[in-house]
Formats: sequence, C-alpha cells, structure tokens
Amino acid sequence: MNKVKFNRSIDNINVPVEKLKAREKTAIFQAKKKRKVGKTTKQSILVACGLCITLLGSGFVSTGMAEALSNIPLIGPIYKDFRDIASDKIEHDQLTTVIDKQDSKNGLTMTVKEAAYDGSRLIVTVVYTGEKELSMAEEIVGFNYITINGQPVKPAIGSIGQDDINSKTIIEHHQYTFSNYNEYGDEIEIAVHGEDLFGYEGKLKVSFPIKKIKGDVFEFYPEVTTKTVDEVYALTADKVTFSSLSTRIDLKVDYPAEMDENDSWPWFDFSVVDDNGHVYDKLKLQAGMAGNYGHHMVLTLPPMDTIPKSFTLKPSHTNNEGFSEEINEMELVVPLNKSN
Repeated sequence: MNKVKFNRSIDNINVPVEKLKAREKTAIFQAKKKRKVGKTTKQSILVACGLCITLLGSGFVSTGMAEALSNIPLIGPIYKDFRDIASDKIEHDQLTTVIDKQDSKNGLTMTVKEAAYDGSRLIVTVVYTGEKELSMAEEIVGFNYITINGQPVKPAIGSIGQDDINSKTIIEHHQYTFSNYNEYGDEIEIAVHGEDLFGYEGKLKVSFPIKKIKGDVFEFYPEVTTKTVDEVYALTADKVTFSSLSTRIDLKVDYPAEMDENDSWPWFDFSVVDDNGHVYDKLKLQAGMAGNYGHHMVLTLPPMDTIPKSFTLKPSHTNNEGFSEEINEMELVVPLNKSN
C-alpha cells in the first residue's frame, strides 16, 4: 500500500469501543522487559509476560484480509494488515508453507493455515471458527501459546495479534524473533495450544513440523563499539544477519553490574539508517532483549534483497520530560564487509 492510500485508509478507519477493549489482549511484547533471574511468567493472549506492550499497527480487518481467507495459502494481504515486518517479501516470494491442520472441541475449531520459519523468525497463521458466535471480549478469558520441540518459546521479540473476520471467524497472527539465530536448527516441531478460547470451553492443540526456508543467509561480524564519554554505557554491534524473513542486528550492551541487581538497566530506542539514506524505525523496526536483563539486544528490520555497505545506529532514550532524545555520543556506524 502506497503512502497516499495508507493515509486515506487511516482516515476511514472506524474504531469500535468493544473492539478496542478486545485489542488489549494483543500482546506485542517486543518491548521493554525487565526480567530478573528466577522469575517465571506464563505467556498468554491476555498477559504479555510482564513486558511493556507496544502496538505495531491497528490490525483491524480490511476487505483484503477477508478476501485472503477465502484463498489458500493466505500469503499477501493478511501480513500487511498485521503490519508484519516481512509482509512484502512474504507476498512476493511466497515464503509460507501451507499447513491446514485443525483440532475441534465443543463447537470451536482451530485451524493452523500456514507458517514460515527462517532460523531467526517464526510466523504462524491460525483461524478459529465456531458453531456459535465467537467473542474477543470473553467473560472468562482463555489463553493460547506456541511450543517449539515441546518447550515454551522464550523469544527476544514476539506477538500475538487477532482480528474477527465475521461473527463466527477470528484470524490470529503469531510472530517471534528468537533470542539467537538458528538456535532451533533446520527443522522444528511446532504445536499451537489453546484453552477456553472465545467463550468456548476445552483444550485445543495442533502440531506440525516445518523446515527452514531455503535461501541464502549472509552473516557479518563487524564488532564495532561506541561508549558514552563517562564510559558508563558501551554498545557493540556483534553480528548482522540477512535472512528470508528479516534483517537482524545483535547488539551487546555494557553497563554497571549493579544495574542488574536493582533491575534498572537501560533500554535504548533505535533508528537505523543505511548508507543509501533509508531510515528504519517505527513500523520498520522491532527491538527486544534476549535472555535476562539488558546485555543482549536484538533489532529486527525488514528483509533486504540488496545488502547495504553499512548501517548507522542512532540510539535514543526518554528524557525526564517524557520526550525522546537522541544519544549522539553513542551513534554507531556498522560496516558490512566481514561476512561468513
């Protein structure tokens, strides 16, 4: 969608109050988690694991999404409607694998339509259909989640987004950026779990294997560092990975050890500019933390067919007045000339 059409579509959006309430369950937990060692949390569509929620886009149903549901595979409009960072690439290269497996219980059917996996990210599309109306604002709220190889996912970035297509159909979009590239290998076993969803009682589960998308992966190890003048904070670009579903930048963040103990470690926001002047921020950039505390930061940009010569990382933070303020002394140029 070009900029003019996008702006017009925004102007025409009707935002129902009830749908906004239901939207609170959309857990875009790419954001500012502060998770102490030993603290365990349960992921669900209601609670974003104690993480700060940042909405990437409205995700409200469009005509294009409704039309997409009538065709298999669903590649195309659905990923744009959920503002997926790889939507253009998914549509152009038809990267998803058709799954079309389902489970039913007490009048509710959960169908996994398709999925895509490239070693760094996983995307799964699920459709729920009911014999009676489905409610996105349940009185008794159920939960759902995904496991990989039988274990819960602990991603650097993740989200679950939902939209109702009609009164008896809801579509769901799961996306994860893993803590480390290729930590699960070339083939994985996925299971989508659901319990007491949309006003229906019962447990649902759909399992399926998926292989990593075939395609070139380019890895760069720039290992460049910048520090604040007082040397309290240091930022190192450890690795940049270009794969089918994303451009991934792994950062090492150094700060005083006591910030881990009192859970006050820093969170930096970023914009990224390539050597051609293309800016990646807002909907074109996701950020998250891998592991505990804030030492391993992951930035995810859209996938790129042409590798730039460099990226410039521009960190910022929220000042005492609540405004975003660039940290010029920590600006970092990341050359892309040491590949494996």
